[in-house]
Amino acid sequence: MAGRLVLGVDGGGTKTEAWLAELTDAGEPAIIGRGLAASSNPRAVGMETACTNLGLGVDAAFADANRPVERVSVAVLALSGAGHQSARDKIAAWATVRGVADSVRFEHDAEPVLVEGTPTGRGIALIVGTGSAAIGVNAIGEKQVVGGWGYHYGDEGSAYWIGREALIAIARAADGRGAGTKLTKTITARLQVDDPRAMLAALEKSGNVRGAIASLADAVELAAQHGDGIALEIVERGSEELAHMVATLSRQLQLGERFPLALAGGVICGSQLLRDKLAEQLKRRSLSPEPVKTVPHPASGCVKIACRAIAPDRGAGQ
Repeated sequence: MAGRLVLGVDGGGTKTEAWLAELTDAGEPAIIGRGLAASSNPRAVGMETACTNLGLGVDAAFADANRPVERVSVAVLALSGAGHQSARDKIAAWATVRGVADSVRFEHDAEPVLVEGTPTGRGIALIVGTGSAAIGVNAIGEKQVVGGWGYHYGDEGSAYWIGREALIAIARAADGRGAGTKLTKTITARLQVDDPRAMLAALEKSGNVRGAIASLADAVELAAQHGDGIALEIVERGSEELAHMVATLSRQLQLGERFPLALAGGVICGSQLLRDKLAEQLKRRSLSPEPVKTVPHPASGCVKIACRAIAPDRGAGQ
């Protein structure tokens, strides 16, 4: 039976989703188990913790399927922070020692979003979670990636970027260098501090400063919905950055003004405001994506890619 089993794993800066599926006689995946664990982004939590969380996610998927852990035929891993070959080699070595699969494949974390969220696997996938990145594929199979540079000098429009911009605004307001914002009261209360200068120490207590900053994005969204000018400006600028990614891919791949757009990641999938602002920004650039689909669980795309590796002629549900 192991030859008919596949794993699809979507690992981000906040969580890891592992889906266990069985390949049906029709060549399509039947999901039999879903597992959830903490971040498996090695840049965010370190390689050892990333691999530990990968293992926990896989174990949870088998437990959900009510069956013992066993080696599957193909495992497809789409992990943010694992773009470099050195990182993939280490994770592959872990997978070999653990006996995860006969074949382990790595994909850019936007690839399964494109597979799951567009009719033919052609178009643009935009991921906006803890980090941000976009991937595009045109009709002749040419592929480009924009963004995904990491939080040190990228991840524009992401949860981390939004949270960091909020902290900058609070700091400037506290100094008198910037306008006042409701974010000060909201975020200092969230961090359980009275003085904005105590925010960093509170963030460091989490053990994952990047993740803690990213977790503030929902507070910015809420403040923007309640009319806070600074919060709304942050959301606006974030949507501009994301639209610029999409527009760049459209130009590079000559997709024209209308193309499929798949959206994934907790920030973009969970924020109607950000999606609306993104649509406005794309319209200003004379772009009208169609269809636009949210992909709340990119692990489903990983499963489809894995099934195609076993039964390429069947198309695995596409």
